[in-house]
Formats: sequence, structure tokens, C-alpha cells
Amino acid sequence: MSFSPSTHDGDPDDSREGTRALVLQDQDIVCLSSIDWDFNWQGHQQIMSMLAEAGNRVLFVENTGVRRPRLDELSRIRHRFARWRRSPGGFRQEAPNLHVFSPLIVPWPYSRVARRINRALLLWAIRRWMRRMKFRTPIVWTFLPTAPRGSALWALAPQLSIYYCVDDLASSSPAARRIRRTEERLFGEVDLVFVTAENLRTLALSFSDRVHVFPFGVDYPPFEAARTDGSTPPADLAVLPRPVVGYLGAIHRWIDQALLAETARRLPEVTFALVGPRHTEVGLLAGCANVRFLGSCSHAEVPRYLKAFDVALIPYRLTEYTASVYPTKLNEYLAMGLPVVATALPEIVRFNAEYGNVVTVGGTTDEFVAGVRAALAASRPVEIARRIAVAQTNDWKARVAAMSALIEARLAQRRRSAETG
Repeated sequence: MSFSPSTHDGDPDDSREGTRALVLQDQDIVCLSSIDWDFNWQGHQQIMSMLAEAGNRVLFVENTGVRRPRLDELSRIRHRFARWRRSPGGFRQEAPNLHVFSPLIVPWPYSRVARRINRALLLWAIRRWMRRMKFRTPIVWTFLPTAPRGSALWALAPQLSIYYCVDDLASSSPAARRIRRTEERLFGEVDLVFVTAENLRTLALSFSDRVHVFPFGVDYPPFEAARTDGSTPPADLAVLPRPVVGYLGAIHRWIDQALLAETARRLPEVTFALVGPRHTEVGLLAGCANVRFLGSCSHAEVPRYLKAFDVALIPYRLTEYTASVYPTKLNEYLAMGLPVVATALPEIVRFNAEYGNVVTVGGTTDEFVAGVRAALAASRPVEIARRIAVAQTNDWKARVAAMSALIEARLAQRRRSAETG
């Protein structure tokens, strides 16, 4: 899907020549994230890193959750507490202009008492830090539409408010469905709504006329460098029997393990390498002799791991939740020139419609297996070049420049309104 910033709000003032090529500058930004900073690298970290590099001061507030934590998430909770203890009040600096806050909260997001406590805790800590850092009236950019985050957003009295809806969180679990009411209210209240998928755009348009589609992109230069630098594969991938069909990302419950296991069974001569942290049980895959779990790799290592793949996979189940998923890894795979085989996610189907079937889609198990088998044949140079060209059109630089233009236009509108009374 293209990322036209003029979807429903009118283009920014075209008289501001050159603005589209620029990233927002000299602003103070509070980002209320739906993931932790050291979780799998996604648009949350990428956008805020780019804004900080451009000279904005950014406070990245880590996830406060949309449901009660499960037992299998205890390690993440311990990690959060350890980070909080190591840094003054939970605040730490990750890069120039970029600070991260790991808040400690009561983990019951739908309890009225817990919401009041969490709002007070969040606001007290953030306001205290902002006073110490001399933060001006901030832009508040939220990825998470829970009640504590929504009330914290408005209590910070932002000069501009943004909700970037990157998932249909309400369909991610039965408990999270309770988030829908606060999300609908947030859609209607914020100054700008960004979304990553067509289904999310449709949802948001019921409550706002300021909706813009921005699918997640790719930080293209590191992938180009890895593709052309002659470096060797990471050691754990280099020792695997070839060919290697790979998946890079969190191993979560949205992966179709039955599909992957059957594909591995039908292609015993192929090694299936899964690179990423395990967030779910993997019993179906653990019994496959040619499936290897390589664990997590750092964001900086991602291009080198992808370089060692012969084929890349997006094997997600088709559910209400994944109907709105635009996989972060899609453009990263293509940036390496890799053939990609995916299940028939609506956003993949739309992507193919726009870019000319650059991804092989397997709507059934037989089609998926056949797609992997065909993709293992050597790609022609023209096919590799086409994949790379598609990735280049989805570089994060263009995404963030377009977002910045919308933000600058809205800020200018606010200034004009204030001047005219």
C-alpha cells in the first residue's frame, strides 16, 4: 500500500517549498510506545531514532500493556524491573536526544483503581523528568490507546497529539477487546491519526477525518551495505546445511506452526532457520529435524542474517488480528533482494497489487510449499533488482519526511489560529 499523506486531511501547505524532503526539527516529543525499546526493532524505535537524530528531543515511554501479564512474560517483567533499578527513576539515555523511560505500573489495565494509580505514577514521573530536562510543551505521539495512556496524553497538555495505529490491538486477545472504546475516543480527539493498514484506515475514518496511511518501511542503507560488502554470514547460520529458508522476527502465536511444520516435512533437503525470540510454545516445530531455532539477533545484525537466507518467509495465520498486519520484515527481506513467500495476508495481497506480485503468496498449504520450492531456484538478476527497487520506494526517510510535513502543517495551522485569536 502506498503511503499518501493526503489520504483525508488535505495536503500540507504547498507554499512551504522543500518541507517534504525534511524531517521535523527542534521539537520536544513524548512517545507513548506499545513496545519496549529493546523489543524487536520496529517502526516505533526507527521513527523516534530518526527524529532524535534530526535534532528533536525524544522521551520514549515503554509499553504499559493492554492486558494482565501472563506467566510466560515473567522474564520480561523481571527485565523491566532490572532496567528500572539500574537507571535513576527508570529513565536512561539511549542516544543523543533520545531518552527511554521504563515505568513500573500496576499490571491491571482495566481496573479503575489501577488506572488511577498508573495515571498518577506515569504523570508524576514524566512531569518531574520534563521539568529537570526543561522540556517545552511537547508533541505527544502515542502508539497505545489504553485509558492510562490516553489520560496521560491530555494531562501533558501537548501542542500537538498523534496516534499511530499500527495494530488492531482490540482483536489481539479477548481481554484486549475492552480497549476498543478508548481507542475510538482517541481516534476522534487527536490532531493526526497515522495507520499502517487499510483495515485500520477504515476503522479510524469512522471517528476522524485526519487519517493518513503510513505502512512500516525499511532503513535501506544498512541492507544495501550488507548486500554488497562481501561479508560472511553469522557463524550460527554459516554452519547450517543449504539451502536455507528463513524467518526473522519474533516467534509468536500468529505464526502458522502447522503450515511451517508441513512445509519442512515436504522439503527435507531444506534447512528452515528461525531467527528471533520465542514468545510462544513451539512444540509443532521443535520436532522437525530440519527446523533450527537460532534465537535473537541485534538490530544491527539483521542485514547479515538475511543475507545468508536463500528464501524468506512470512508464515502468519489468517485471523481477525493479522487482517490488519503489515509485516515489518517485508521490506527488509526485499531490500536484500530475497524471494519472499507469504501467506495470503490482506496487506500482502494489497502490496502485490501495487508492486506487481513481487511476493509469492500461498493461500493453501500446497501453494505455500510450491511457492517455497519455486523460490529456491536461482533468481534472475532482473528479479533481484525489482525486489530491491520496491524496497527503496519504501525507505523510512520518505515516510518520516511525509509525516513531518503533516505535523509541520498542523503546527502552522495552530499558530495561525492563535495569532488571529
